[in-house]
Amino acid sequence: MKSSQSSLLIHPKFVALDSSHLGAIAGDKASKDGARLQRAQAFETAFAETGAVLVLCWHHFQELFSYGGEDVAAQRVGYLQSLPLVAAIASAREEDIVGSIVDLQSFEVAAAFQNPAADASAVRDEAARKMFRFASGADLICPFLENWTALRQAFAESEQRSREVVAISKSDFAGNSSAKIVDLLKEKLRAPRYIQLQFQRMHGRLASDIQRRGDRRIPDAELSSQAFIDEVIQFGGEVIRPDNPGLRILRACGLDLSDVSPTTTVADVGDLSAYRKKLALINENLDLPWLELVARVKEDRLPSGIIYNAIRRLHPDTREWDGSELTDRELACLSAYADVVYVDKRTHEAFRQARQKSNELNALTRHIEKTGEYSLIPGQLAARFSTANA
Repeated sequence: MKSSQSSLLIHPKFVALDSSHLGAIAGDKASKDGARLQRAQAFETAFAETGAVLVLCWHHFQELFSYGGEDVAAQRVGYLQSLPLVAAIASAREEDIVGSIVDLQSFEVAAAFQNPAADASAVRDEAARKMFRFASGADLICPFLENWTALRQAFAESEQRSREVVAISKSDFAGNSSAKIVDLLKEKLRAPRYIQLQFQRMHGRLASDIQRRGDRRIPDAELSSQAFIDEVIQFGGEVIRPDNPGLRILRACGLDLSDVSPTTTVADVGDLSAYRKKLALINENLDLPWLELVARVKEDRLPSGIIYNAIRRLHPDTREWDGSELTDRELACLSAYADVVYVDKRTHEAFRQARQKSNELNALTRHIEKTGEYSLIPGQLAARFSTANA
């Protein structure tokens, strides 16, 4: 290993760039325009001189390879292959692939489970011990090239689904997010005609929201809305019975009465149900006893849970609900482990607001930066690191 790389391993400074920066660097590095090529080369030299190690995870690859034609993808593959040393999120299963948010959270959940009294900061410190592995860019990209066509298709489908998820989650089409669960549990099953009319109204409101504010790349707002409402109807038909429809829905969401307090709302149940499903996915990596896991590991003990939810709640309410917001939240979780994380301006604003409101978030996250020009990054890092070493 070169001496410069050895020094990085002694005191690495982990830096995660925004996917847009990585794409721009790749485009310039592959350009036949001398000025663009020189800009990319100057960046690489200056970036290395700061002592920074580039951080990459699965979601960077997903964003880089979801857009553009094969020529753009080839540029990005070439750029990644040229990287001599990167810090990748490790695989929780110790597989030879770059890790995702699920792997990051697997390390956190394992640490929280083994240390029931640990707070989020202590969980972060323990999880950080296993979070990164060093590799060359060529080694990281190799598994992607072996399954190139299938992965490109899967990435494109995932991006399309993300656009719908963001739009559906931001729409208040049901109009009952603030309703108390204890009140709903007292209700009896409504007449079929009433239920049908309610679903029709929800579909109309959701389709309208997607059409007006959803990601413009969603091809058919009506179709997306109807597909989701049909899933809800199917789910309800499988679990609801006349005796206590609210309780049956609660249990179908993986919850029970012990999870509900007098102040618990429909929105709260949705959040908790989503976390339980995420925890079940994570536990496929860990194989921990389920009931004990649910009792021990609450989301507010996980650094990624605190960060993800803060960004979700405080993200600026833009006119268009961009599907990339979902990946932005996942990449934001790197801020607990990387020394510097670059994000887009919307996520940066969410971080700014969250830090004003939460001392816990301040303690968990490191430096959050934004810039529209990747060429400015080495100067920003040099200033940041010199201040930290002063």
